[in-house]
Amino acid sequence: MKKMVYSLTPDELTAAVADLGQPRYRADQVRQWLYGKRVTAWDAMTNLPRDLRESLAGRFALERPAPVERQVSRDGTRKFLFALADGATIESVIIPMADHATFCISSQVGCAMACRFCATARGGLVRNLETGEIILQVLSLMDDLRDDPLPNVTAGHPNVVFMGMGEPLDNLDAVARSIGIMLDPRGLGLSRRRVRISTSGPGPGLRSLLASDLDVGLTLSLGGADDSARKAVMPVPGRTSVREVLDLAERYGKRTGRRGTVAWVLIAGRTDTPEQAEALGRLLARRPFKVNLIPLNPLDDDALQPAGHADTLAFQAILKRHGVDAFIRASGGRDIAAACGQLRRRRLG
Repeated sequence: MKKMVYSLTPDELTAAVADLGQPRYRADQVRQWLYGKRVTAWDAMTNLPRDLRESLAGRFALERPAPVERQVSRDGTRKFLFALADGATIESVIIPMADHATFCISSQVGCAMACRFCATARGGLVRNLETGEIILQVLSLMDDLRDDPLPNVTAGHPNVVFMGMGEPLDNLDAVARSIGIMLDPRGLGLSRRRVRISTSGPGPGLRSLLASDLDVGLTLSLGGADDSARKAVMPVPGRTSVREVLDLAERYGKRTGRRGTVAWVLIAGRTDTPEQAEALGRLLARRPFKVNLIPLNPLDDDALQPAGHADTLAFQAILKRHGVDAFIRASGGRDIAAACGQLRRRRLG
């Protein structure tokens, strides 16, 4: 199978074109076709010599499969089912905001974290995504906004969050390479302020992130304010203690100069209790985190239920009493199973 051209960093693409005996400016032309005009065939690169197009086509795969399924929610959220070259499927989401779009993209086919509130975990982990498979999600969602614009939204400047299928820190090499392409002016040219990794907080992954040169945003799903509560909801990442997770995330935030976010899924009778709120408030007091409170998005094969409105407000009030910034976040796309925790691996046929 040919290597995906979108898996190449800008420097690697320059080297590949040079290996074909071509001058440096040809690589710049190729990048403009790939990331500026976003063509889907080598023959569309009309200012390249034919022999170069043929050589590139013989070495690198360029094609992007159209989404197998595209669903639009009542609130404007768009969900896409993509079939990859090996037949595996992933889902990606466009979330409309006031003046921009947020792309929720996947980093793995399935997930090994086994978190109770997440549909992706139901099928386990199949494999990591390649760098190019991550980049193609972003490009495909950009194309969708170009062809079907949202009001007041610029298609070329989305926010990108690794909050789809998979644990991004379990595929950090490909995630980091894809972020490099997103931020590079010779790639997608996004601002680092527009890119965020959302993680369930496995200790080895957080330590690798801290040791990397990434400086994008970080959202941490905690699941419990003490080790037993966290492990009951998030058994695999729960092997790392709550305090160690917060310490690592805080160190990363200090290195990057960006305050971290704690995503707290409110599950009735489990994570919405005053006891958990008090414990979380004590943990986060005087730490550089804000909290997004997300009522559970119910899954069709699980008995867990979202916290009620009164319990959600009470939880927020306790956090604020501890001096913690806490915000209630509604998830869009529930009616098409596109909300937080609802994406799942699906097989075709």
